Amino acid sequence: MSEKDLFIQMADNSYVMFLPPDMESVRQFRKQLRVSLAQNGFGEDDISQIVLAADEALTNSITANVSNQSEETIICRWRIVDSKFTLLILDYGRGLKVSESTSDDYSSPSDLENYLGNIKKHQTSSSGQLPFGGVNKPHKNMGKGLKIIRSLMDTVKIHYHNNETITDNPLDNKINGSIVELEFNADTKHKN
Repeated sequence: MSEKDLFIQMADNSYVMFLPPDMESVRQFRKQLRVSLAQNGFGEDDISQIVLAADEALTNSITANVSNQSEETIICRWRIVDSKFTLLILDYGRGLKVSESTSDDYSSPSDLENYLGNIKKHQTSSSGQLPFGGVNKPHKNMGKGLKIIRSLMDTVKIHYHNNETITDNPLDNKINGSIVELEFNADTKHKN
């Protein structure tokens, strides 16, 4: 599958990518996301925050698919309206764990460089195996994704889907995967 097959830009500043559950696809996603944000006037700091949160969300979706032994395509759809960015990621794992511990302090970063340093410290102590180009390789970004995402985005919602419905109840036995919704408003971030 080529990069052109994966990415579609719509006329209304909305974009969609169809990605295999492989970490190699994250690079292509980050690239297209970064370009679309820059074309829509987002500043570099905002772009970095959005791309980091989106990367974490897509990594969680890939992990969920792999854990569920699903090779289904992950769908990433985002829309940009003025200073507001919204991303939806649909996967076919067992559902994102909302109950992830909140004991670590991942509050909204005032200094992105120090914030990224704290994340790198965590990465050195945790790793797992995820596919990269079809081959399982060690991956160090395991275990703190949801906390990072919540600290960087204005809104984080997690829904679950099955063949018939979308629900907010992760205990539903018929869950086929997650739909993660992320929102970022540059105007809100810069009012502080």
